[in-house]
Amino acid sequence: LLSSVSSAAQRGVSVELNGTMESNWNFGQSFFFCGTLVSTVGYGRISPVTSTGKAFTIIYCIFGIPLFLVLLSAFVDRIRLPANWLLEKLTIRFGHLYHESQIRLIHLAAITLLILMSLFVLPAAVFQSIEDNWTYLDAFYYCFVSLTTIGLGDYIPGDKPNQKFREIYKIMTTGYLIIGLLGMMLFLSVVYEVPELNVSRFLISDSADLAEKERLRALNSMEPSYTRHLDESDTSQLTPDQPGYTNPMPDYEYGY
Repeated sequence: LLSSVSSAAQRGVSVELNGTMESNWNFGQSFFFCGTLVSTVGYGRISPVTSTGKAFTIIYCIFGIPLFLVLLSAFVDRIRLPANWLLEKLTIRFGHLYHESQIRLIHLAAITLLILMSLFVLPAAVFQSIEDNWTYLDAFYYCFVSLTTIGLGDYIPGDKPNQKFREIYKIMTTGYLIIGLLGMMLFLSVVYEVPELNVSRFLISDSADLAEKERLRALNSMEPSYTRHLDESDTSQLTPDQPGYTNPMPDYEYGY
């Protein structure tokens, strides 16, 4: 019985209203589902039931996830331009007061504050005002687990069957997820450029030094040798009992 109720709920049958609600697989919900797949958020509340749907989901993710990551990287390169402009302005303004690493930390703090306000604080307030049973902490929690791609699925916006403009709400939420992931990737790229926070340089330093030493050793082995080789014209390498021997260090008389 419980499995039947769960299966019916996934197909749009409302247990609370004792009737049929709007299907979970309208365009807005399907668009939201595709967005959670390619962004790897994967809430898990809505999932394909049929074998055809499961096979299509596998094929869609195989091609969709790499393409989505490539597009995200391209967009991050574009939005890095204003971020680099801000870093340049900070360098011009505070270059005579602080070191380069300190200016990068100031730049990181500014980017972090901007992302925190635009992708967490303000959206959480919007979700709280739209969702009836969400507190601000619930909304902020949803933003965090979504943009970090944790995707627990315990809070999903637009999940009520009789919610107004539910289809449009789902599409706009998908747009928020995509923009939020762009902001998170921008944040990580800015963190990576701060030497004090770039942990990878400590992890790869030894192997990088070893590779550099091997490269220099290989280059040295390819250089021509400047040592003198024994040939017919090089009489300094002959032994004293061989004809043509000349003393490379003639005796000198020193007077005192």
